[in-house]
Amino acid sequence: MEEHLENEEQTQSKNIITLFGEPIIKTRCQRNAFIYGISGGIVSGLITFLVTSSGKTATRVGVIGYGAISITLACFCTYEELKMRSQARLLKKVMYEMSMSKGDQKMKLDYSQKKFESD
Repeated sequence: MEEHLENEEQTQSKNIITLFGEPIIKTRCQRNAFIYGISGGIVSGLITFLVTSSGKTATRVGVIGYGAISITLACFCTYEELKMRSQARLLKKVMYEMSMSKGDQKMKLDYSQKKFESD
C-alpha cells in the first residue's frame, strides 16, 4: 500500500508544468486565471454564435477571448505575487535588523496610539 502511494507521488511530481522555474499549479491564482479564461472564451464564443450564426467566426472569437483573458490575468497574477514576495522579503529584512538592534535600543509599545516609541 505504501509503495503505491510513493509511486503515485513520484508520477505527480514528474508531471508538474513549470513557468519561469515555478510550478503553475502551486502559484496562488494561476489556476483561477485559466478557469476564468476558459469560461470567458466559452461565453464570448456563444454570444458571437448567437449574434452571427457563424460557427467559424464564433470559434475564432472564443479562442481569442480565451487567450486574451488567460494571458492578461496570468500576467497580473504573476506581477501581484512578485510584488507580495518583494514586500515579504523587505519585512523579513526589517524584522532581522530590529532584532539585531534590540540590545542597543529599548522599544516599547504604546497601546493607546499603537505606535512604537524608543526610550
